[in-house]
Amino acid sequence: MWKKDGDPKTYQAAIYLRLSREDGDVPAGSGLVSDSISNQKALILDFLKSHTEIEVHSVYADDGYSGVNFDRPDFQRMLEDIRQGLINCVVVKDLSRFGRNYIEAGRYIEKIFPMLGVRFIAVTDDYDSVTAAGGYGGDMVVPFKNLINDAYCRDISVKIRSHLEMKRKKGEYIGAFVVYGYLKDKKNKNRLVIDEYAAGVVRDIFAMKLRGMSQQTIADRLNKDGILSPMEYKKSIGIHLETTFKKGVQAKWSCTAVLRILKNEIYAGVLAQGKQTTPNYKIKTRVMKPEAEWVKVRNAHELIIPKNDFDLVQELLKQDTRIAPNRDVLFPLAGLLYCGDCGETMVRKTVPAGGKKYVYYVCAGNKKDKTVCSPHRIAESALTDSVLRLLQTQIEQVLTLEAAMQAIEKAPELKADVAKIEERIARKRTELEKAEKRKRSLYEDFKDGILSRKEYLQIKEEYDRRIGEAEGTVTSYEREKEMILEKKTDMHDWIRKFKQYRNIRSLDRNAAAVMIKRILVYTVDRIEVTYNFADGFAECREYAAVYGKSDEKEAV
Repeated sequence: MWKKDGDPKTYQAAIYLRLSREDGDVPAGSGLVSDSISNQKALILDFLKSHTEIEVHSVYADDGYSGVNFDRPDFQRMLEDIRQGLINCVVVKDLSRFGRNYIEAGRYIEKIFPMLGVRFIAVTDDYDSVTAAGGYGGDMVVPFKNLINDAYCRDISVKIRSHLEMKRKKGEYIGAFVVYGYLKDKKNKNRLVIDEYAAGVVRDIFAMKLRGMSQQTIADRLNKDGILSPMEYKKSIGIHLETTFKKGVQAKWSCTAVLRILKNEIYAGVLAQGKQTTPNYKIKTRVMKPEAEWVKVRNAHELIIPKNDFDLVQELLKQDTRIAPNRDVLFPLAGLLYCGDCGETMVRKTVPAGGKKYVYYVCAGNKKDKTVCSPHRIAESALTDSVLRLLQTQIEQVLTLEAAMQAIEKAPELKADVAKIEERIARKRTELEKAEKRKRSLYEDFKDGILSRKEYLQIKEEYDRRIGEAEGTVTSYEREKEMILEKKTDMHDWIRKFKQYRNIRSLDRNAAAVMIKRILVYTVDRIEVTYNFADGFAECREYAAVYGKSDEKEAV
């Protein structure tokens, strides 16, 4: 190469190397040239042996970085050296190593580098900016190949997104880190298993919330007992991660951390993934997706908190959570009381008289505006006594279903329903195996010339249809069986909750939270209580009526 004045010119070159996860490396024995960092460097150095005008100034390598963006650390370091005048030549193995963004790669090669007087060489693409401008097709080679590299990156992005979406729908965990209470299965990184110690803390947190404790009180209790926060616990078992939630030298439990646990449905066996996305493969900024677009899979892993308990806590979080003065728990009926006429909440009011304090509940609407509704004034003692009696009556009614539920366990009709579904599943699986076996042998017939291509494709399409139908039927049957067994389990679960209060003599927050959904106060003599599991109660009675008949006949 020569300067315009005829003096020889020497180039100070930067060797730039890049390899990303999607580029990968070729398998041994494939006969293909590897794109590994070491091979790229060796190829470039061999090329430069025949270019004595080029001296190697520095080697820059971005290993594990995508070619879509140009904010790679060593690429940016190379640009800085170019701006400082230390480098006036860039050599890469090929254009794809430089970058896979059609627009950005073209901007550097066709505008920025020429403006800075930088020579650009892509060895295997046989491109040299010094000779390309005057050569045939020189102006077309770079844009065309950059476009191909961009399209390749786009296709890879689509394939990766599709693959990850399929894994989400199958209930496979694809996150880098797992939520507190779980660990990745050592044999299968896409499966969650319970971390017994952390899961015990999670259960304690839910139990404390059901007893009426606020999030801050729970956090204070955990810190006082020396329970490590999620971040510190993960560090203690060798998992290191950074988070914006840490505020001190050692992260402590906070009301926010407790609330995140109480609201996370993963503890109830629901795996929710795909909450964030990127607009496209060129933009890495993550944005939240609407909840309706999240991928949620139930029973993808073992649950820590029973679904009924989790649902109860979600209702409690929606309710009034004011804490009694000088106490760390809520009043027993806090957040459950509403005016029967206007629907406003009932608020607690303390009235001192004669050296004593009397507690009443009044309509919040009337308290704000006396022209709205009426006070619906009711003494706390009278209210709690009435609610307690109603609860005791409800518990007695629930207990009458216990014998019926035991009968359901033995009911031949229920067992027959499950057995019938299992038989249908087995039959369909046999059909599916036969269809798949015939489909595999079909290709051999085509390969041996027994079937023409047209015949092969037609028959293959028919087998694909049969296989798809059989798989859909099996899935439907398995879900039907699962629903029957889940329903039976759910019934036992809520009945157990009521049974634990069979000897209740006084009203506390835990009992109220477990059994009561809403209390409507009309007058002192008229109170309506809506119970949790009302649907389950009705459904249980219906099951007892249907499946309990067989045992009644046997008893006779």
